[in-house]
Amino acid sequence: MLNQLKALFPDIQILTPHLDIDAKKYIWYKTEDNQIVGLPIDTTSEREIQLLSTFLEPYDFRHSTLSTREQLWHKWIYHSDEENITKVNEKFPYKYRYVFFSIRGNDVDLDALQEAIQSLFPYKMPLLWEGHDQGFIIEEHFDYFNETIVYEDIIDVLMSDFYITLQLYITPYYYRPNNIQKGYTWGTKCFELVPFNPSRPVLLYTDVMPYLYTNNLDHADKEYIHTTVLEPVIDEPDLLHTIQVFLACNSNATLASKELYMHRNSLQYRVDKFIEKTGIDVKQFQGALITYLALIQHQNNEM
Repeated sequence: MLNQLKALFPDIQILTPHLDIDAKKYIWYKTEDNQIVGLPIDTTSEREIQLLSTFLEPYDFRHSTLSTREQLWHKWIYHSDEENITKVNEKFPYKYRYVFFSIRGNDVDLDALQEAIQSLFPYKMPLLWEGHDQGFIIEEHFDYFNETIVYEDIIDVLMSDFYITLQLYITPYYYRPNNIQKGYTWGTKCFELVPFNPSRPVLLYTDVMPYLYTNNLDHADKEYIHTTVLEPVIDEPDLLHTIQVFLACNSNATLASKELYMHRNSLQYRVDKFIEKTGIDVKQFQGALITYLALIQHQNNEM
């Protein structure tokens, strides 16, 4: 597609982290393969704009200057192939996850909003916009002991100060560079599945998964779900078996411990260990549901 666009529009520009132009003088679009292209405002006719808008997604490029870290993530997500991703040499976080956000409100000062968002984090996080009212934050952790960020508190402050409605979708944590693009693509898919619901402004992977299972996913997607949920404990078969029996016994610790020939306290220790490692509370309905589905999928894959 890019070659065809170049043939039709010789002045077209491809967005790169170091593009040396005034980005505000261009009309930007996103292609199917997530490349950002722009045409000069002063030489592009209204008819050409209408034509491009029929098969390309308009891209609101408000940020002509990205931080060094944002440039890196922009390159990793949109412009790197898998081989280059796995050879990342720059300082890479111990773990990371994507926080997708969508904004609803009139006359929002988005630059002020971005500044306010950054002020609520313990340190600056890369933030990339994908339109006038949506984008995502890359929550990076460089230390195992980084404190947990409470997004419910952050979103309350922002909605109160800016008189807007926000919805967040927070992906699971990822630990390796080769999950950068898959995690982003998968996170985008998950966020698009869930209707905007002001009463539930912060959504986690556990909230979205029931939608995924009812959305005619193919085998590869289902396999990715179970590996994402269980990744921190995927190499602990005894722990996985314990949790599966615990859930199959309707989360009844006494019944499950008898089934496993295990002391009740030992069972409780394993349940707590699973919750601590995965961040999924299997004592609650939603956590129990998605974990059990993931365990079934894992069991099927092992056969």
